Amino acid sequence: MMLAVDVGAGTQDVLLYREDVAPEGLYKMIMPSQTVVISRKIRSATDRGLDVFLHGYTMGGGPLTAAVRRHIASGFRVYATEDAALSIHDNLQRVRSMGVVVTADPPEGCVDIKTCDVNLVALRSAFISFDVDLPEAIAVAVQDHGFSPERSNRATRFDILRDALKNGGRIEDFAHKEPPEVLSRMRAVWRYLSDQGMEVMLMDTGPASVFGALEDPECRMPALVLNIGNGHTIGALVDDHRITAIFEHHTSALDPEKLRWILKRFCAGELTNREIFEDGGHGAHTEYVPRVRAILVTGPRRGEFVSGMNLELIQAAPWGDMMITGCVGLVRAWRALVG
Repeated sequence: MMLAVDVGAGTQDVLLYREDVAPEGLYKMIMPSQTVVISRKIRSATDRGLDVFLHGYTMGGGPLTAAVRRHIASGFRVYATEDAALSIHDNLQRVRSMGVVVTADPPEGCVDIKTCDVNLVALRSAFISFDVDLPEAIAVAVQDHGFSPERSNRATRFDILRDALKNGGRIEDFAHKEPPEVLSRMRAVWRYLSDQGMEVMLMDTGPASVFGALEDPECRMPALVLNIGNGHTIGALVDDHRITAIFEHHTSALDPEKLRWILKRFCAGELTNREIFEDGGHGAHTEYVPRVRAILVTGPRRGEFVSGMNLELIQAAPWGDMMITGCVGLVRAWRALVG
């Protein structure tokens, strides 16, 4: 038994996996992600006219960073420990230039807010309220750009994805029992959960969704898999359960016509890293291009694109639920890496 938690920009998708239970009977939750939860706490402090103190672990920015900017622009102070401040940017000087005071000792009267991509206390409380105990094993997916204080974190992130493809592109090439130091966001989750005595595995959200989508019963390989998320869109060519080519862009920069054009070049082996990166995305890399037999699309924003792309698409719903695609990928990775 293990708990799978897929942390996105808007939601955290939670699946309690048991081998002796059919997929339809597994317990699951779709809840706000921690960066959304924390952003709401900061906004509440803004509305009350109170300073805030962020402390804990490095985590995803997004809504949290936007709330910090709004709080400072409203004339209130934000204090943060170094680890918490790295959630905003890898370069602490840039964080300070925003107006954040990086310190371990804030003044009295601040709203105390703990940062972490996973709140084990809240998860345990939610399950216990239904008389369900959590296991001591947990797999978590977060989108990690890699620690990159001076270089574009888009480039650093894609270097990490490219290396995994060059190492074989198998699901275990994207998963970690102990993440390397460069994966600072994964590393922070690993430290937090390890300190709680949990057996931990970490993975990136993009590959987790790709491999999870392959569990759809209509999947035929080689396949093109698209995950159109709230923040990012990732596309991958998968042959014999190996990713052979990959690209990643920001969903906000795409529309159906543009995505269709990218896919045409991608499946022809013509899409370059430079054109995606210079368009504001993360990049593209191809080892080889198989002949695609199926196109699977998943992700919470897929509905905005499916009807306008004029392609024969399978809306992947592994184990009967699109929202747990990443969790299914985590289960597959756990089986491959941990056993």
